[in-house]
Amino acid sequence: MIKARPELSGSLLGRAGRLLLLQTFAALAAASAGIYAARTSDTLESIERLAETNPDDVAVWNKIADARLRLLSSTGDLANLARAAAAVERSLKISTPEFNRAGLALRTRVELASHRFKEAQQSAQQLRAIMPDSAYPLGLLGDAYLNLGNYSACERVWNEMLAKDKSVLMSEPRLAQLDLVHGRIPEARKRYEKVVEAAQKLEHETPDVLAWACMQLGELAFRSGEWDKAEEQYEAALAALPDYYAALEHKAELRGAQGRLDEAVALYNRVIERAARPEIIQALGDLYLFAGKTAEAKPWHTRALEAYLASVERGEILYFHHLAGLYADSLNDAERAVLWARRDLTMRNSIQAYDTLAWALYRAGVFEEAQVTISLALAPGTRDPHILYHAGTILMRAGNIPSGTARLQEALAVNPRYNSFHVHRG
Repeated sequence: MIKARPELSGSLLGRAGRLLLLQTFAALAAASAGIYAARTSDTLESIERLAETNPDDVAVWNKIADARLRLLSSTGDLANLARAAAAVERSLKISTPEFNRAGLALRTRVELASHRFKEAQQSAQQLRAIMPDSAYPLGLLGDAYLNLGNYSACERVWNEMLAKDKSVLMSEPRLAQLDLVHGRIPEARKRYEKVVEAAQKLEHETPDVLAWACMQLGELAFRSGEWDKAEEQYEAALAALPDYYAALEHKAELRGAQGRLDEAVALYNRVIERAARPEIIQALGDLYLFAGKTAEAKPWHTRALEAYLASVERGEILYFHHLAGLYADSLNDAERAVLWARRDLTMRNSIQAYDTLAWALYRAGVFEEAQVTISLALAPGTRDPHILYHAGTILMRAGNIPSGTARLQEALAVNPRYNSFHVHRG
């Protein structure tokens, strides 16, 4: 088994992956809300050809944006996010939000996928004003609040959403996320099981929904130390959607934890060839680092760092969190870790952002502030073993031995295999 430094372990919540595939649920919910048509047999290529011949057709640009967001979800290729954003802006230039609800909804989804959560909140509130009787804007508004760390507001608007629409695919994936924030892991698992059951009925139409839900169950099993169950769910995800990049990446993580280094490397390379996302490149570097192969790890970490910084130079805010983690642990540069963690916290006040800053401060030797900050990550009641481990370590170093010991024991109670290899998830 590959033994990891526990502080490099990944987050139970896996925010980025959930946010991407919730685009699929957003598209389905939008269709049911009458914002735009359900999926058709038209290919993306045919729709884009229509845009060339009908450049002022709002519906065509909205279809392109929706298709690109779904491709982002299934392939992980970030080029689709830029193309979706361009299509949305083209749509909204042709017709303003008051007469183009679909364009505004798609802009909100683009902002969520871009981690521009404050802008997404504003767009969702605007959509809510235009569609006061619909549950759909409330779902998007709650998505923004959740990622901003405003959990009370999230719960409030999602309760309003439930009063209007209790459908499984609208509500259960979202409520599962809120359960995880508050440490209700069994409840979250039950919700994802409901999503799987509902998605199986739509498998031929929307295999990506089933694949996503299976992967969430697999991740929960992995984070609980139930590796056999995790593998079963990852394989189910790949059966529904072959070559689904997120399931392959999670399977690589599992192979790394099992000590099957060559298989894990092969899987990571397979994903990187298709979608060279820097967080996956970093994960491969971390795998080599955990295996004691420092020389092999270095080029992957260098490549990840270059890609993160290039994203920042383009004006994107997707990777502030990842930069903090890379500097804190993989590159051992605590000063830069604190810098990026503070920038991440200006974008959101989530438990992940507080945890990242607390750990960076700990690595920098700023123990008192680290202790205060990690308490904010723990406040909602999370049982994420990654955060619990950080809390235990920080509290013990700050001199609070009983509380620190209790948090470490809680982390191991949630996941007895916590000290095995985990990738870092944003």
